[in-house]
Amino acid sequence: MKKKHSALVKFKVALAALTGQPIIDICNQYEVAESLVHKWRKQLKEEGVVVFTQGNKNQKAFYEQEMNKLYQRIGQLSTENDFLKKVVDG
Repeated sequence: MKKKHSALVKFKVALAALTGQPIIDICNQYEVAESLVHKWRKQLKEEGVVVFTQGNKNQKAFYEQEMNKLYQRIGQLSTENDFLKKVVDG
């Protein structure tokens, strides 16, 4: 029966392997096979950049959403301001 490992465990194992901790110690500490340690270390080395690029995409989407809200609010305030100018002048 295969044991499912969380992303956090995989990350910790791969990070430990990259820091130079002996593989056998990692296997004993996290109760994983040596092949998994090597696999996850390789995956972290090759795909680790995704963590940082994905975060930038999320931040960009968040900022764009906030900018749209602000533009809508500016438009609303401009319309209200124009209306009040007409009421006061008229």
